[in-house]
Amino acid sequence: MSPERMTPVRRAHRPLRLRARATLFLLPAWFSPASSLRAAFHRLRGARIARSAEIGYLVMIDNLYPEKVTIEEEATVAALSTILAHDESLAYTGRGPERVLETRIGRGAFVGVHSVVLPGVKVGERSLIAAGSVVAHDVPDGTVVAGVPARPIREPAGASAAERGEIR
Repeated sequence: MSPERMTPVRRAHRPLRLRARATLFLLPAWFSPASSLRAAFHRLRGARIARSAEIGYLVMIDNLYPEKVTIEEEATVAALSTILAHDESLAYTGRGPERVLETRIGRGAFVGVHSVVLPGVKVGERSLIAAGSVVAHDVPDGTVVAGVPARPIREPAGASAAERGEIR
C-alpha cells in the first residue's frame, strides 16, 4: 500500500436521522404516478421545491444533502436527471475536502432528460438544458446549453451583438 493511501479518507458524515429521511422517501419520489407527488416526496427528503415545479420519473436530487437543492416556480426537471449538491471525489482520492454547495434551478427553467447538474450550479430563469447535458457552470437567464460539458448554443433573445461577443 502506498504512503498516500494510508491516510484515512474523510467521507461525508451525516446524522442518521437526516440520512434516514433522505433515503426513506427516495423510492416514492422516483416512482409516484404524478409529478406533484414526486415533488412532495422530494420535499419530505428536504429538497426545496416550488409547488408549481414539475419533477420527472427517477429524478435523483442529491441523496446526502437534498436540503441544498432549490427548484423554483414553474421549473421542470425531466426524467432520469440528477441534481447534485455535494462532491466527494476529492475526499475519496485524498486530494482535498468534500464540497457541499447550494444548487438552484431557476424559475421556469427546463432540465432535459438524463442531464446532470453539478454542485453549486445556478441555472438561470427560463434557461433550457438540453437532454444528456452535464452542467458544470452557472447558466445565465434565458440561455440554451447542451453537451458534455454543457456550453451555450443559444443566447437569450434580444441579447446585443456585444453581449454575444460579436463586437470587441
